[in-house]
Formats: sequence, C-alpha cells, structure tokens
Amino acid sequence: MKPRIGVTVDKIISQGYCYESINEYNLKALILSGATPLMLPITGEDELIDEYLEIVDGLLFSGGHDISPLLFGEDPIREVKEIDHARDEFEIKLFKKAALKNIPMLGICRGAQVMNVAAGGSLYQDIYVQKDGTRGHMPKFESARYPHHSVRIMKDSTLYNILQMEEIRVNSYHHQAVKETGQGFKVAALSKDGIIEAIESVNHSFILGVQWHPEIMIEGYPAFLKLFEALLKAASGK
Repeated sequence: MKPRIGVTVDKIISQGYCYESINEYNLKALILSGATPLMLPITGEDELIDEYLEIVDGLLFSGGHDISPLLFGEDPIREVKEIDHARDEFEIKLFKKAALKNIPMLGICRGAQVMNVAAGGSLYQDIYVQKDGTRGHMPKFESARYPHHSVRIMKDSTLYNILQMEEIRVNSYHHQAVKETGQGFKVAALSKDGIIEAIESVNHSFILGVQWHPEIMIEGYPAFLKLFEALLKAASGK
C-alpha cells in the first residue's frame, strides 16, 4: 500500500463562497514520488485532527499566506498582509500532535515557517524591512519554475544527505522567513544574504522544512523530487 501523505490546504474566499484548495504541484510531486496524497480540511477540533493522524503516514505542510505575528509574541508590521487565523491554529496544533507521534513531515515555504513557530521559534515578518542586506527573494510568480538565487547546504544535515550537494539554486517566493529556530530545530541551509532557507529537527526521524518551492521546479530540475521521496521513505518506515 502506498504511503498516505496528508497535505494542508489554503483557504480562498470568492463571491461569497469559501474554498479550501491546494496548488496541484504539491499533489503531483507526491504522486510522482509514490504517495497517495490526502487533502486535510482546516479544523479546530482536536478529535478530527487526531483522526487525520490515524489515517496518514506523513504530512506535507504547504505554502500560503502570512502567519500571524501574534503567534510568536509580536504585533504585526504594515507589511504583513493576508492572515488566516483558523489555518494558523490548525496547522500549529497538527504539527504539535504529529511531532509527539514522530510522524514524518515536510514543510514548504509557509509550511517551514509554521513548523518553526509551532516549535516556539520566531519569524521575520518582512525580511526586506527587518533584516539588513536582504537581497531578492520574491520575483514575479511566473518565475517560480526557474532558479532565482543560490543556497548553501550544511554538510552535517539531513538535507545534504538527501540532495548530496553543498550549493543549490532555488526558486523563491516569500517575504517572511525563519528568524530564531524553534526548540529542537537546527539550520540546514542559508542563502548568501543570511536568510535561513531550510530547518530540520534534531529530535525526530524526519521533520524538514525548506523555504523555496521544490514542487514547482521538479519538471525542469528533477533532483528536487528527492525531497518528496525522502518524506515517503520516512513515512513507509524504510
């Protein structure tokens, strides 16, 4: 049986209707790596979250809108835009419960950030305002299939073991980023301007978060599929 990977979803309100959806690149990446992806509706109910975790073998925390700074003890600055409090609360609760069960997890962009906040870490609300020397990390989204900047990977990291490269070129689409790592996390990769580009748990079998969007680059740069394959390997207990 293929490993079942639960995927967090985004909320979109349009013409009076509320939709929960996911960029299909996430689903395609999981299917290509051999998973059965399952979209997880946003909920605040502990019992339902517990049921999710009984069904899935692993989790993918997907990208999306800003995370509320209140969750890491700060008031928002003006650059913080769209926030979905229900999604924030759901994903933090989901991460904490999954971590207790040592369920393998991969976080992408916002997903990496929310895992860090759930573990007690903090974020730059806006890297361009709050961190000196920040370079370009947010080109137009049409560029997301192509590399935008380089990233240095720490050789003592799970990420290095997966990709077997000390430097890679990644796409980029964010203005928030990990500031102080949460409890049990270490930095696995940095951009040349010092932005944390990947974090990973030192206490669990597989919890990895990356700041870029590997799911969108797979077609042109198939090495990034290894990240999803590593999640599946961990989820299947191999």
